[in-house]
Amino acid sequence: MTYDAGAQMLEIAGTVFTLRDVGPSDCTAVLGLHRRVFGSTVDAAWFDWKYRHGGGEAVGLWQGHELVAHCGGTPRTVLHHGRPARDLQIGDVMVAPEWRGVLRRRGPFYHVSERLYSSRLGPAKDFFAAFGFPNERHLRLAVKMGLSWDSGPVEALSWSGTGALPRPGWSWRAETLAVDHPEFDRRVTHAWSAMQQEAGRYSMGVRDAAYLRWRFAMRPDQAYRFVQLRRPWQRLPCGVVVLGPTVAAPNYLQWLDWVGPLALLPMACTLARLEAARSGSAGLTTWASPAVARRLAETGVTQRSVAAVLGVPKASDMTEEQVQHLDWWLMAGDTDFL
Repeated sequence: MTYDAGAQMLEIAGTVFTLRDVGPSDCTAVLGLHRRVFGSTVDAAWFDWKYRHGGGEAVGLWQGHELVAHCGGTPRTVLHHGRPARDLQIGDVMVAPEWRGVLRRRGPFYHVSERLYSSRLGPAKDFFAAFGFPNERHLRLAVKMGLSWDSGPVEALSWSGTGALPRPGWSWRAETLAVDHPEFDRRVTHAWSAMQQEAGRYSMGVRDAAYLRWRFAMRPDQAYRFVQLRRPWQRLPCGVVVLGPTVAAPNYLQWLDWVGPLALLPMACTLARLEAARSGSAGLTTWASPAVARRLAETGVTQRSVAAVLGVPKASDMTEEQVQHLDWWLMAGDTDFL
């Protein structure tokens, strides 16, 4: 949160606003708007996790001392066809309820988004590209305003029921991996190294030990579990499954991520379903981009729906044709809010 191009005064619908970067001293205002817009219970610890420890950056629109619109993002290293790039994951896009009706081209939503994108993304800027997970309505608005490209749907996949599940057999072991285990970093690194070897055809966020620690272990308002999948004769795991809390309705366990060989994703799904059964959940759920969904096609998915759409801001250092040919590898943990 170090970028600052100075405050800008502008008028929208006859009201004067100040457009400027959001800083650490704006924590209370950001939390207040977040609670109003999303009905959340986030607090200062969450703000620190995301915008201090996570290096998040944001732009806000102010009416006097009141924050009425906000667009933020957190840095994420992404491998685009095997080449690492510093991307910005867009999140916390919010407009105060009384200003949501101002959907004109130059409304609050446009101004906070445009300033964040134009100041951070593209050639000679801090970030190569950006991506986010808006709902369909918000992405249509961003596309209409010329802010973003539609990069396709991300599905919610679910597996209901816990009976007659396939069993991994004697040659596999599923064990909890505590984040304070002395070999946590080594084991995640081993799993990520195997996964990274297959990342060349995808746009895939880095899933190394540092990222898993920040994204899942350090987050103060959620509780996640790591489960390692290994062979009995091997000390290091083949991969690591990340599980979240049970979704209140319909009581499904959240499968956030998999770190390991892509060929073992169906096996990871079996492991996650068994963990759901052990926890008393009615089933398992995750998010999947088309690349992930193809790998899970034969796992007995019982329900699928569009969870979100993937938006890529036009200020990114890519052409529309390049964006449309990206094959994203995305699961629920690639969001910033699940």
